[in-house]
Amino acid sequence: MKIKRQEGFTMVELLVVVGITGILMATAVPVYRTWQGRAYGSEAAIMIKQILDAEILYYLEHDKFYPDQSDILILHKYDPDHANVKDIEEKLNIIVPTGHFLDYTFSSYDDEGVYTFQLSINSINNQFEIFKDVTNIAYKMDKDGNISTFTF
Repeated sequence: MKIKRQEGFTMVELLVVVGITGILMATAVPVYRTWQGRAYGSEAAIMIKQILDAEILYYLEHDKFYPDQSDILILHKYDPDHANVKDIEEKLNIIVPTGHFLDYTFSSYDDEGVYTFQLSINSINNQFEIFKDVTNIAYKMDKDGNISTFTF
């Protein structure tokens, strides 16, 4: 007499599969976040170069940095047609990526005839490092083109 085996998986087999999947996820998620941060760090480095070059050209044409005596904040959630984004793209002739995970702050000020531009780039809510051991980075440029960097 043949005993007919039931079809399907046993509870032990299902628990083994769930356990293996959990272990794989526990190791894969941190690696994914590291690579994601590096990708956004690369994007930030490219944007820093483009923005600083554009600011130098703007300064050479207008004898001042953009924006004039104010701060402009470009958040990751801004629509590409937002007024601040369009204004920066028009004045500096660059494309500011929106809908990504980076926030930009453009500042310029005149300190007794010394014009200074400051650019700050950080990840949203400081969720990840855009550069090694850094979640926020800022660049300061004076009228002579001297650039200093500071992190926070």
